[in-house]
Amino acid sequence: MKHVNRFLVLACLCPTVGVAQEAEPGGIFFTFDFSQEIEGSTDRDLVSEEAEDGFISTTSLQFEAVTETRTQRLAFGLGTDLRVDEDGFTLDDNTVDLAYTRTSADAELEISAEWNRADISFLRDITDFIGDDGVITLPDDIDELTGSGFRNTSTFAASLTWGETAPVGYSLGVSVETLRYEDASVALLDSDSASLDAGVRLDLNEVTTANVVLGFERLEEVGEAAENTQSLSAALTFARPLGDLTTRVTATRDDDDETYWAATLERSFAVPGGNFEGALGVAQDEVGDAQVTARLAYERDIPSGLISISAERDVGAGASSSATILQASYERDLSPVSDIRFGFDFGQSEEFDTDSTIATGGVSVSYGHALTPLWELNVGARADARDDDGLRTNSGTVFLTLDRVYSWRP
Repeated sequence: MKHVNRFLVLACLCPTVGVAQEAEPGGIFFTFDFSQEIEGSTDRDLVSEEAEDGFISTTSLQFEAVTETRTQRLAFGLGTDLRVDEDGFTLDDNTVDLAYTRTSADAELEISAEWNRADISFLRDITDFIGDDGVITLPDDIDELTGSGFRNTSTFAASLTWGETAPVGYSLGVSVETLRYEDASVALLDSDSASLDAGVRLDLNEVTTANVVLGFERLEEVGEAAENTQSLSAALTFARPLGDLTTRVTATRDDDDETYWAATLERSFAVPGGNFEGALGVAQDEVGDAQVTARLAYERDIPSGLISISAERDVGAGASSSATILQASYERDLSPVSDIRFGFDFGQSEEFDTDSTIATGGVSVSYGHALTPLWELNVGARADARDDDGLRTNSGTVFLTLDRVYSWRP
């Protein structure tokens, strides 16, 4: 009954709109994104112990209300996925978020809060962790995200920067996150984490900028002692005609008074028809061994299309694990109303002390066609694989998706 009530509340917040309108900046406007997907798959959950084949119908509903002026923006969003399969009806990926931004000529304040509830059994591949910016961020608990149950996360973040037009600028940031599991089929630890950072920016001359950031982090897991870390990061950025060059050094200290170092060299280039970013560095892991870190990203516009490639190996100073992420995509317009897209993604998390790894990846192809100026149809197929310390599972999926975005002003 609670699920039905949630859906009714969401539906009441989204009045029927006959014709979608483009939301222009300023004032108050609403958007309602409707997506209907039907997919058939083999071993959809990628769980080694049991293969679950079948068809799934997913109705995704996203609602956002925004009010903004020249200096302020307030956005409220709701989202949910209504799934229907052989096991019945489920509400998944329920999200509530609120964001506020205030800007002036010399300062900016950002505040955000979000709550999300997701079914663990559907967190199957790396694409489930793609953020709004298109970047994959692997969660700390990815090694345990198998089986059934729910993953509830609540986050709050606030940041303030000022002195942006002055030779010296300052920044403050704080974030709090709670992670709770419900009805999980395996033992998962609830946790609370918090972070605080303060930074200073110095414009040394017209082309050189220095940034210093001092940070504090605290992690508390149920049944475990709290972990506290402090970090100090210093960076020099040199503005070059084709892109910035940045050198960065970070020192991290833990509760055992151990200090770990990391250093990177970063460079961005504006190349003909696209952009390139690269970084190379080294970081000490929790036992003091040197680990190589690297990042490459390339994006290029081609006639009637786009190519993007990225690769990253991330290891934080004093970290106990590494994350490796690969992404590639090719998009091309076949006609004014149709397009095709090929995609590849791979992600791997490795624990240094146990050498245990979990990897997941997939390839996909999809064809999109604009049925009308407002309705978009996509059909495609995807192949996924997961390797959990040698236990391999594979899944094949075919899907059909119908999308419609409504936007209007009161």
